[in-house]
Amino acid sequence: MLPEGFTRLYWGATGAIRGTRFEVLGRVRYGFGTGFWDEWYLLLDNGEYAWLSEDDHQLSLEQRTNVGLTSALSVGSRVQVDGTEYTILEVGETVCLGIEGQVPADILPDERYRYADGGSGDGRLTIGIEYDDEPPSVFVGERIAHEDVVLDDEGENW
Repeated sequence: MLPEGFTRLYWGATGAIRGTRFEVLGRVRYGFGTGFWDEWYLLLDNGEYAWLSEDDHQLSLEQRTNVGLTSALSVGSRVQVDGTEYTILEVGETVCLGIEGQVPADILPDERYRYADGGSGDGRLTIGIEYDDEPPSVFVGERIAHEDVVLDDEGENW
């Protein structure tokens, strides 16, 4: 069982993000030298899956794309995806600290993963690249405010 994160999310929660219904299927906690971040695996009401990344108190809702990148990226690299230019802001390696619930089978505790993250020029859109496959997996999305996430059980007395 993983310790709580910084949001109100939890495994099994249901709610809506900007009007799109979701159910939290699971969570992965990744660690790096001095910290960690959580990624919440969501089933959306349209049957698609998404990741809600919670890093440094910021949320980003991302979905996998079919874009194939063939080369390793470095900080400052620029990538075009669906007409949007992203700048790579971070490249590193992380370790999976733990999993709860249902997540894709290729994510394993204690495994190390190489990644790159970046954003659009206005900071509103995000990109995440995982080098676990060839070609790397590419996820694009947008920043989400905490108040954009509404859980069905909010306001209930615990």
